[in-house]
Formats: sequence, C-alpha cells, structure tokens
Amino acid sequence: MFRTVLVAVDGSEISHRALEEALAVARAMQASVHAVHVVQTGVYPTMILNNLEPPDIAQQAVLDSLEREADEILADTDRRAAAAGLRITPHKRWGHPGAEIIALAQELSADLTVVGSHGRGRLDRLFLGSVSSYVVDHATSTVMVIRAGPTAQDRER
Repeated sequence: MFRTVLVAVDGSEISHRALEEALAVARAMQASVHAVHVVQTGVYPTMILNNLEPPDIAQQAVLDSLEREADEILADTDRRAAAAGLRITPHKRWGHPGAEIIALAQELSADLTVVGSHGRGRLDRLFLGSVSSYVVDHATSTVMVIRAGPTAQDRER
C-alpha cells in the first residue's frame, strides 16, 4: 500500500500523464501526493553564459527565467490536481534531476515515485532521458515509469 506518492513534473505531455497516474494511485490508496520540478542548471554551459555581457546579469536572467518556468509548471500541476479533487504539495529543486528526485523521495519516505520515460524534446532526451533510468537504478522504493499511451483517465472511459 502506498501512503506517499512523489511525481516528477517538467511540463511535458509525458509528465502530465505521470501526474494523472500518480493522482489515480493516490486516490485509490488515499495517499498524499507530492510533485517535484527540478531545474537542471547543468544543461546551460557556463561558456555560453560567460560570453554574454555582463556575465552576472546574463546568468541571473537565465536563472530568473528558469525559476519562473518552474513556478508555472508547479502551479499548473496544482491546478490539475485540484481539478481531480486532490491536494498536492509542490517542491522545487535545483541540480541533477535524478539525484534531486531520489533525495526528495527519501526525505519524504515516499512509497512510490512516478516519473515520465523522457523529457520535453529530443535535445532534452540527450540530457534528461537518463533521469528515469537514474531514478529506477537509485530508488529505495517502488518506481513507476510512465510511457506514452493511454492515461488512467482514458482507461476509465
């Protein structure tokens, strides 16, 4: 039985599917739900940022943009959960997505961690495609990897 469910969200269609699955499990098990969005700062080469003038302002602009995007993704996740009649606790992290997801799952003593099989686009897959593999390899609890296909809502219809 799952009491605490953690779902990783990145705003992609596959993460929306992961959220739907996590909410379905939480509803069935009467579990609490947590959502995490990890801002992966390592993808943005410092070389590019350092060539912009002045570097501190350019770096801060990128970080501010990433922060706003994370807030929007978590707000959308909260709206989707509320529409499904559930409350969700949002978490925003910075760093390596796989490591941060695992760390939060351990902090929360999550029984189930739900992740999408890939990120938002082809380039993201080069960097993020290994996130689900990382989570599967390092998790101490159950992991559900969501692939493209019918959602929990689709199956109920």
